[in-house]
Amino acid sequence: MKETSWLLILTHGNAGEALMQSAEMIMGRLENVWAFPLLPGISPEEFMEMVKTKLDILPRGVLILTDLFGGTPFNVAIALSGRYDINVVSGVNISMIIEGDVLRRHLSGRELAEAVQKAGMKACCIADLPNQNGE
Repeated sequence: MKETSWLLILTHGNAGEALMQSAEMIMGRLENVWAFPLLPGISPEEFMEMVKTKLDILPRGVLILTDLFGGTPFNVAIALSGRYDINVVSGVNISMIIEGDVLRRHLSGRELAEAVQKAGMKACCIADLPNQNGE
């Protein structure tokens, strides 16, 4: 039986926790998903230690979702990717968390990261009302 991947959500402020709560409204309780908020007063080094402490006790195959490409949570995740078996995807949204929760039982590693990225991109669109002709 395939081992289920674990999800970590790294964001500025409490955005990751709020996204998790929103995803749980839709999916029910999320197992093995954690949010790590980078709060004012926490240095990048302290934030990295918080994440490392969790990674040290998790099995292999962690997917890390971050809020902003190039931001501190992303940079911490990328720095840790050299030491841990993790994949990192930036631009986290609720669709990515839901898709990650469902697919992590079937996919892992790069495949899971690519599927989650695709779900996040698909969820972003410009919405238009159909015109009078139904177009």
